[in-house]
Amino acid sequence: MNPFLTSPALRRVTAWLVSAALLAPTLLACTTPQGSAAGGGEARLDGIVVDGSRLAQAREPGLVFVVAGDGVRRDAGAGTVLHAGDRIQTGPRADAVIRYPSGTEVLMRPNSSGRIGSLTEVIGEVFVKVKGLFSVDTTFVTAGARGTAFLVRTYAGGTTSVVVVEGTVDVASTTGAWPPLPLAAGTMALAYPRPPQRMPANVDELARTRDWVERVERLSPPPPGVSHAGIIGAVVIGALIAAMIASHDKSSPPPRTDRETYTPPPPPSTPPPPPNIRSTRPPASSPSSTGPR
Repeated sequence: MNPFLTSPALRRVTAWLVSAALLAPTLLACTTPQGSAAGGGEARLDGIVVDGSRLAQAREPGLVFVVAGDGVRRDAGAGTVLHAGDRIQTGPRADAVIRYPSGTEVLMRPNSSGRIGSLTEVIGEVFVKVKGLFSVDTTFVTAGARGTAFLVRTYAGGTTSVVVVEGTVDVASTTGAWPPLPLAAGTMALAYPRPPQRMPANVDELARTRDWVERVERLSPPPPGVSHAGIIGAVVIGALIAAMIASHDKSSPPPRTDRETYTPPPPPSTPPPPPNIRSTRPPASSPSSTGPR
């Protein structure tokens, strides 16, 4: 048999071809939304999913809150217009779906918050599918992108995890402490207090993200003519393949089963630097050293 047929190079080429085949028909079948999703506002709270299993009822209180410029905290429901500077907060049982006029979509996990605009002062966990230019900023880290899909999660102390599902995301310091680091699909980085280090994304986390996004969008679908669920399914499969090619690491946290109280997983440890490998081959013996002494 030809050795090339069983080589790693052929397997990589095959994986990428399968990924492209999965992505192409879905992306071609989807259309870009036209017009403004929020009228004269900056964004709109399009849906609230309760306990990961049902859409919130009209005027169901205690799920999602908005703090506007007057500083008053109010209940928010599906259809609430969100203006630049408003702060949106999700309660312990609610996933929020926010859509911008450009077509950008933000999904917020329970116990998360951020300020409307390009999403700033983010706490908790958000997933973003970008149309045009958009960024997600935490206290110390900013993730900027054009036409990508990525996950941002914050931890105590300011550490931020950025996991890229589609496209490329530039991870930078809000204070200029380190230069921007580009991350491609299937990779991730932990940032602050140390500069980010690129590493393969955890394939199980990518799969859980796909399941979460598809479940939330199934309950709170995008506007007519836009098939975001198909896009996210295809791009995450592509990212899964990219991550599996980039890493053979089989260790991963168990999948989350409790939908009522979401607790983010602990930050993954930064891989240690490679050891200083020294040659173990013994030096060649000279003829004078082989005889008896």
